[in-house]
Amino acid sequence: MRRMAAGANRTGLIIVGLFLLVAGLAVLAISFGLAAAVAPGLTPDAALQPVAAVFALPFSAVIALVVALILAIIGIRWLAAQVPRKDSAKPLRMQEDARSGVTTVTANVVAAAVEDDLEATPEVVDAQAILRGTARRPELVLHLDVDERADIDSVIADVADRVTRNASQALGVPLSAVGVEVAIARSRQRKQRSVQL
Repeated sequence: MRRMAAGANRTGLIIVGLFLLVAGLAVLAISFGLAAAVAPGLTPDAALQPVAAVFALPFSAVIALVVALILAIIGIRWLAAQVPRKDSAKPLRMQEDARSGVTTVTANVVAAAVEDDLEATPEVVDAQAILRGTARRPELVLHLDVDERADIDSVIADVADRVTRNASQALGVPLSAVGVEVAIARSRQRKQRSVQL
């Protein structure tokens, strides 16, 4: 139901891997004496004077501090990307012409109606829905907890036929994508819902 940061993780790991690969190849080139053609001081038996000269510069501490801050920001951003996100749609504008009035509806309202529609199916114990996308290209992500004796094929057929048709009619456009995750519930107790007026 929640979108995880798998893509961000892969991208970050590829970048870190490439950086470490280049650093490792540079160290191997120095140790085998291949870097002497590029920088004469980079030989295996040298005291690495060019590298020491860079660290002896007066502003090298500032450079190290800036690099540390950049790495800290990247690390914090990476950690923030690990938090699962629902990514619900922004409020949907249901009319094209503002002269006749504008009707907007939040994705949570439509998702709650879809959940109620799903729970009308006898085999469905609990349901969660997330509406993503835009008013023109809505996408629906569903998580169903079904009874352990339920016929999964009939539940999926009911979702594909009745529930998606009802959601499409409510939105006024066909759904561009529907994702369904089915889990087996051990209890038939439905989730209690209450509304305060």
